[in-house]
Amino acid sequence: MNEKLITLCFTDGEAGVTLGDNYRYFTAPCDLTIIYVCTSPSVDDATSTIDINDDGSTAISAIATAAKATPGRWRSIHVGGTNAPVRVAAGSVCSLDANTTTADTVVHVQIWALAGEGWA
Repeated sequence: MNEKLITLCFTDGEAGVTLGDNYRYFTAPCDLTIIYVCTSPSVDDATSTIDINDDGSTAISAIATAAKATPGRWRSIHVGGTNAPVRVAAGSVCSLDANTTTADTVVHVQIWALAGEGWA
């Protein structure tokens, strides 16, 4: 297998907008194995979390996105965490949910994944 480490970076939200379920969609161009996710809001938001969905089903849930100065993290065993890595098949439609995020909050999400050889 010839996997390469890639990052997917998203910044969403703006004044007058409240992020919610499925606020961002993307299609996996190749097989992906998610090994790390980091999230950060533009302001402190005590109850905010982010979910990653794969073809409509929750793949990774409730990544803390509550403190601007303390990024939320989800880590697989590949990077010193306890979670199993999450495989996403080429061609899957993925989405991000912002749970209980207040209006006007900008959310940054960075996903580290191993890109496989299967292409959509």
